[in-house]
Amino acid sequence: MTALRRLAIALSLSVALVGALLPGVTVAAEPTFGTPSVTATLGEPITFSSPVSGDDIAAVEVLVRLVGDATTIVIQAQPAQAAGTWQATQSIDIGTSALCECLADGNTAPNTHFEFQFRVRAADGSTSVNDDRFEWRTIEQGLVRVHWYNGNDAFAQSAADVANEAIDRASELLGTTLPQPVDLFVYDTQQALLEAVSPNRENIAGQAHQAIDTMFVWIPADQGADAFAGEVVRHELTHLVFDAATDNPYREPALWINEGVAVYLSVGYSAYYQSFVDGAVADRSLIPLDGLAGLFPSPPDQFYLAYAEAVAAIDFFIRTHGEPKLWDLVRSYARGLTDDEAFSATTGVDAAAFNAAWFASLGVDVPAPLGPQPGPTGPLPPDWQADGQTPGPSARPGESPATPGPSATPRPGQPGGADPDALTRTVAIIGWLLAVVVLVALIGYLLVQRNRARRPPQGW
Repeated sequence: MTALRRLAIALSLSVALVGALLPGVTVAAEPTFGTPSVTATLGEPITFSSPVSGDDIAAVEVLVRLVGDATTIVIQAQPAQAAGTWQATQSIDIGTSALCECLADGNTAPNTHFEFQFRVRAADGSTSVNDDRFEWRTIEQGLVRVHWYNGNDAFAQSAADVANEAIDRASELLGTTLPQPVDLFVYDTQQALLEAVSPNRENIAGQAHQAIDTMFVWIPADQGADAFAGEVVRHELTHLVFDAATDNPYREPALWINEGVAVYLSVGYSAYYQSFVDGAVADRSLIPLDGLAGLFPSPPDQFYLAYAEAVAAIDFFIRTHGEPKLWDLVRSYARGLTDDEAFSATTGVDAAAFNAAWFASLGVDVPAPLGPQPGPTGPLPPDWQADGQTPGPSARPGESPATPGPSATPRPGQPGGADPDALTRTVAIIGWLLAVVVLVALIGYLLVQRNRARRPPQGW
């Protein structure tokens, strides 16, 4: 949730240490952490230490990474002589790429900046991170564990009810369910949510993480888990079921499909979202779906338009092909198909053709892509031939015309007579080059003769 305990270390020739602590790691037995420390001496292994106490500590690890780099190495810590203290000693070889290796005889160079965190594993191997800014309470029902800190038990129960209903609805339509219960963390304010999961964004009200079977939502305790808050819960849980239905080691479905299904199952193609699409159609600012395949734009107006387009396209798909076909499309991604392969297998046309059909249903054309465009085709030399044309008058007997096709781009390597104009130009250029060479040689010869005539007699 929040950042883990970390300590940034700057190694200079004197090996100075600088540190800053953030919330710690915890497991079910609620281990407690003291202040971690580091012994870093130039030329010697680095020792990480931290007091850790708790009833269920099967292992303690130290995660180390270069500052600004995501690559992490894991070092096993061992109990130290001091009671309740764990230590890990390791030489860090920064000669390898981004700490990809951790060698016993490695060298930590001066001015190396890295950060580390201690991690505790329970006897069952589980590990979790605790946002200890709040006093959390937990209830479990069905496939959901609700964690909340503000509001009464009825408030948490309403969140659990909405969450389980969303899981049942998505599971029924997508043909799969969640493999295990999910954790739902409910924040009372949007600011608290942003600080926990996404400090660099401004527009989110929830976020789901399939890898840790966890979702985070903003639900004010005085509003309850209905209306917009209920939509957020249904939306994020649909993401988790969607991810389970499409899970594969190769690629992810286009983002607009993921978000479109989540909006469709949580609130549908409502008048609110239709207003964004209608406005974009009116001012010709509709974004093609391939522009929404990776990330949605950040400006608020385009951000909400992206969600509106996503659910509008899903709604169009269902009206055109039927709801069962949509779930076939979603499940096909579990085979690692590309967007074009998934659409072709399900509907018979690729993703671009579906996008064009959706645009046409709105009465607009797909805009030309921005950026560099191919230049216009120039005139063909008389003896060249374009795709789909018969050979020119100079084609040799027995030669075949070019393969028919839509393009008229000239192919310089195609069989056919040479261009006499081009040959004439080549001969003329060679002639001019020879004339220049002769002229330069003649001027040089004349200059040498003049210098000889002016040279004084020998012996003066």
